This record gives sequence, structure tokens and C-alpha cells, in this order.
Amino acid sequence: MKKYNFDEIVPREGSNCLKYDKRNDFFGSEEVLPMWIADMDFRTPDFILDALRQRIDHPVMGYFFHPDEYYHSIVSWMQKRHQWNISSKWICFSPGIVTGLSFLVQNFTEKGDKVLIQTPVYPPFYEVVEKNGRELLFNPLRLNGDCFVMDYNDLEDKLKQHPKMMIISNPHNPLGRAWKPEELRPVAELCLKYNCLLISDEIHSDLMMRGQKHTPVATLSEEIAQNTITCMAPSKTFNLAGMFTSEIIIPNPDIRAKYKAFLNDTVHIYGNIFGSVASQAAYTHGAEWLDQLREYLTDNVNYCKNFMAENLPELQTYRHEATYLLWVNFQKLGLTHQQLTDKLIHTARLGLNDGKAFGTAGDNCMRINLACPRATVKEAMHRLLKLKVEN
Repeated sequence: MKKYNFDEIVPREGSNCLKYDKRNDFFGSEEVLPMWIADMDFRTPDFILDALRQRIDHPVMGYFFHPDEYYHSIVSWMQKRHQWNISSKWICFSPGIVTGLSFLVQNFTEKGDKVLIQTPVYPPFYEVVEKNGRELLFNPLRLNGDCFVMDYNDLEDKLKQHPKMMIISNPHNPLGRAWKPEELRPVAELCLKYNCLLISDEIHSDLMMRGQKHTPVATLSEEIAQNTITCMAPSKTFNLAGMFTSEIIIPNPDIRAKYKAFLNDTVHIYGNIFGSVASQAAYTHGAEWLDQLREYLTDNVNYCKNFMAENLPELQTYRHEATYLLWVNFQKLGLTHQQLTDKLIHTARLGLNDGKAFGTAGDNCMRINLACPRATVKEAMHRLLKLKVEN
């Protein structure tokens, strides 16, 4: 068994990398340690790079189609990793999950329709609704001890307002919840009851912490599957965000036909050669690499939570079950949100995701990307200590 080295520091500056090369644009400083945008500082796995090099050896980069092996790799991955038996004909293309969500909003709702989301949540959930002229409804998640949970009474109240669509984050970004079947089932059943199409963004489904399991919404029952569109991709799992290749899994043939017609009409049906090759290689050869990555990420999360508990007890973290994105509440430092933001950038020299971008519940909160070598994580934690000294 090959041992992968996630401790390696891979310089990314000068590679047209948003995370590093646009620090000044986003933070007003080149000095921040960037731990924000959700890609990893680890090498894209060698079995993917080798597959890309092999394809580059062919001298023609013309129009292409996804081969049967591409679809088979996704089918096999879903069965082995998530015990979800899907058909290859359910798999549709999207050039990225956010683009896919926008396509779904455009295709299955009309201008002025309501779309329901659970907050705080990934900022593009807001954007794909509002920028397409739809109205947002909110079902806020609530804190129960150290854990965020769903509010089903509020959910039903909102569904009584007849939204055409609900978009959920499963597992949840930024709160790190791996929703359990008993948590997802009431959501899916209420959507059925009120004739609301359920969109499940499961892009982080492979990135579970040690001992955790992902539940695809569509596995809960056949009836639920027929009312669910699942958005997945290898991009977060294997550090392939720049390939813009995702899969939209639609069991319902009528919904699937409508989505495919939209792709044809907007000329988005094929994607690009390298995204297809990289995805197929990832899903075919990626199991062992991912197992080792999950262990490493779990240790990164545990290191940060333990460090904060021992050295910065004013900072609040929560039960973390999935994703490499840690949600941290800084409220007990007694700073305004703007003061916190300024001190993180100019005193701690850290570039984090601003919690307010995830909704009003993100006041005094930040999201920290821990998909980086342990040395980077340790440096970030020691920079955080400057907040306490300065404050």
C-alpha cells in the first residue's frame, strides 16, 4: 500500500491560484496565510495526473464525449463508497456544482417563485436564487448544545408558503454536520407532502471525518428518490475544482429529460476532455488515497479544536463530522464583526472566510479551511494567539 505524503508543502504562488495569488484583492494584503476558498493545498493525486498526461500525449484536443467507462466509474464509486445503487443513465453533466444549481433554479422554477434554503449556508445558495430573480425563504438551523440541528416545525411553516424548490447542503457547509437518515427523512417527506422539488448538494459527501458515514438523500426511499436531484463531484475530494466537471444524478426520468433538454439548449452538454479524464481516474483509483486523506483531515480538525480549547477557550467550535471546513465563533472576544475581521487580517495575518457571507447567523464567525499540511495548520493556530494578546 502506497503511503501518501500530505505533509508536503506545495508552493502555489504564481500558478494563477485564487487562494494565494488574489490575496490582495480579497483581503487587502499579501501577508495573510490563506485558509479560505475551498480547495486543498495537497497535490492532486498522481493517478489523476498520470491519466491527464497520457491523454495529453494524443496530439488532438477536439470535440469529445464521455465514454462508458466515465459513467461506470461514477456508478461503482457510489455503490462502494455510499452504498447507493444508481444507473448510469441517471448521470447528467454540469460544469461545476454552483453552475448546476443555477441551471436547476432556472429550469425548475419561474421568476418570482420561492426557493427554500437552510441557513447559515454556502453563499452561492443565496446567489443562484436571487440572481435568477427568485425569492429566498429561510429555514434557519438551530444550535442544540455543540451541534446544529434542523427545525422541522419552522420547515413545515415555510413549506406551507409553497416554495417550488428546496436546496440543502448534505453534508453541511459551513457547519460540518453529516446529516443522519433520521434527520434527512423528515425534510424529504415534507418536500413530498408540499410538492417541493428537493435539491441535495452532496459535493462534500466523500470528506467525512473518522467514523462518520454519508447518507445520500435519494437512498431513503424510492418515492424520495423520484423527488430528489443530487449534485456531486470529485472536485472537493480530489482537488480538481479547476476542472469544472460535476455529476447531477436524477433518478426521475421526466425531471432528467427536462434537465438534459436545458443542457442541450444552452450548449453545456459535454464539458471538457480533461475534466472527464480526471474524474474517471479519480473514481476508478481514488479509494486508498481518500482513506488516507480522511484520516489526515480528521487529525487536522482535532488538532485545531484541541488547540483552541487549551489556548483560546473564548473561541467556540462545534461538533464536526464532515468537510475540511471548520466553523468558529469568535463572539466571546468582545469584538464587533468588523473589528474581528480587521484583526484577523492585520494582526493575526490570516485570510479566512467571513462568516457573514453565509447569512446573518455568521456574525462574529469565520470558516477555516484545514485542507493543508499540518505545519500550515499549526502556523495558523499560533497566529490566532495574536488575537488574544492584542485584545
